[in-house]
Amino acid sequence: MKIKTLFIAPYPAMLPLIEECRKEEKELDIKIATGNLGQALPYVNNAESEGIDMIISRGGTAKLIQQETNIPVIDIQVSGYDMLRVLTLANDFPGKKAIVGFSNITLGAKTITDILDIGIEVFTIQKEEEVETLVLELKFKGFELIMGDVVTMEAAAKAGLEGILIQSGREAIFDSFQKVKSVYHSFRRKQQENDLLREIIKKNTDNIIILDSNAECVFEQWNTFSSPPILVSDLQTLVHRKGNAVSVEMIEGIKGDMLKVQVSNLEIANEIYTQFIIKELNHMKSSSEDLNVESVSQLPMIINESDAMKECLAAISAGINRNLWLLIGAAGTGKGLLARYIHYLKHQGAGLLLSIHAKETRRGLDPFDDDVRSIYVYGAEDISAEEKPHLLKHCQSWVESGKEVILSLPSEMQEYYSLLYNEEAVRIYIPSLVERKDDIRALTAYFIAHFHQQYGTSAVKIREDAMELLEQYKWPGNTAELKAFLFDVLAAEKGYTISKETVSRQLNRKHRPVQIEDSLLNGTLDQIEKRIIEAVMEEENQNQTKVSKRLGINRSTLWRKLKQ
Repeated sequence: MKIKTLFIAPYPAMLPLIEECRKEEKELDIKIATGNLGQALPYVNNAESEGIDMIISRGGTAKLIQQETNIPVIDIQVSGYDMLRVLTLANDFPGKKAIVGFSNITLGAKTITDILDIGIEVFTIQKEEEVETLVLELKFKGFELIMGDVVTMEAAAKAGLEGILIQSGREAIFDSFQKVKSVYHSFRRKQQENDLLREIIKKNTDNIIILDSNAECVFEQWNTFSSPPILVSDLQTLVHRKGNAVSVEMIEGIKGDMLKVQVSNLEIANEIYTQFIIKELNHMKSSSEDLNVESVSQLPMIINESDAMKECLAAISAGINRNLWLLIGAAGTGKGLLARYIHYLKHQGAGLLLSIHAKETRRGLDPFDDDVRSIYVYGAEDISAEEKPHLLKHCQSWVESGKEVILSLPSEMQEYYSLLYNEEAVRIYIPSLVERKDDIRALTAYFIAHFHQQYGTSAVKIREDAMELLEQYKWPGNTAELKAFLFDVLAAEKGYTISKETVSRQLNRKHRPVQIEDSLLNGTLDQIEKRIIEAVMEEENQNQTKVSKRLGINRSTLWRKLKQ
């Protein structure tokens, strides 16, 4: 099959020579057109629809065409024979002479004039707009003859100077034919490789998007979505953030569903690109908050001013090479946060953490997504005696499959002795808040900052006498109770400092140490917070205006927290 080639001649005098040369060329199907610079663009615009494989032109016209099409363009080079011909023609002309043109003309011209010591000056232009001004300057300096391309000849005629067009001869045209064949076959091989790679990607990767170093999209493919499920702006913050490591993130899609995003870097020709492979977790969807998949992109902050908490974290570090964990502690001690801490220490953000209530294991969720590296099971004390052996079996199966299993227990429950006293298990005893009183001050500061950032509460610090009241209280609900209490205090406090009076008033409302139900304190601190908001919503008959006023937050923040 012949190579379909469009030959755009920048000047009419080239046409007979092209016609003559193409009769001797058997591998090219050559279509000929005439047009200099912008005049050539209409032919170029139709070239792709006509199935043109290659384009040939010369000088500034070739450069302009290259900017307007993805079809490979061959630039006819001015040969030494071409230059010798024009210099011979110019030899008998009197006066000062100059060659003006783009680099494809002037580089060869300068070489020949220097070697042969010909007294002709050479001037190189970068853009068409420079020619007319340059020719006028040369006229002012006494030049009488100008040699160059078509645009140079037009400028010379306008300035009233003699001009000689540097034409391309048979040698240059045949050389361009050879380049067409060479470039075409190389281009086709690369195109076939690209088509093959695209087909491989299409068959093996459902949904992929690639951003360059400027966070601009350079490639995207959506096989299982009818339209892009995620905003590019939501991915831009992840560009190069993970270095060369492959990481996994959970990101909210356009429709509000959580999507798994695998992030990795690609280095091609010294350029860094970021690849995102996006998947739905169809088999792990749940309308209940009892099942949640998340990515942990940084080490959670654990307040550990107290010796008790320092010992707890030391025990975690000592057991980091194992993958069966028992977190033993009362409700509200932060077992969910420690599960995230363990997950990150083990996997450094490279996998997902699944938090699941023990009752959800009845649904037969196996196999979990491949990127789920850690499974945090809470609520083991809430399931029936008949269900507990099934939970034990699941935990053992997950461990054997290489998953990190983190089981939350309120105490050393007899039903779970087979896991508790497994020699491969790591038992972490989490201190109650009364055992870690040295952490109350730091925890209070942390929660004040958290609520200020999340809800725009006014207070940014607590008075010392108010702090003393917090340290004296027994906190039967542990860290979760402290957080919930501070939420109420900050909603009530309208100044910039939490006063003793505000704290005392809130403590008096308790009447007695509150025994918080275990069901309220199950799960992560974020889940507990959401339950508090939902409870107030129920009390206020779903009136968001009243709820936002009561909680001391604006309605948009309330809406966002309810949506999470």
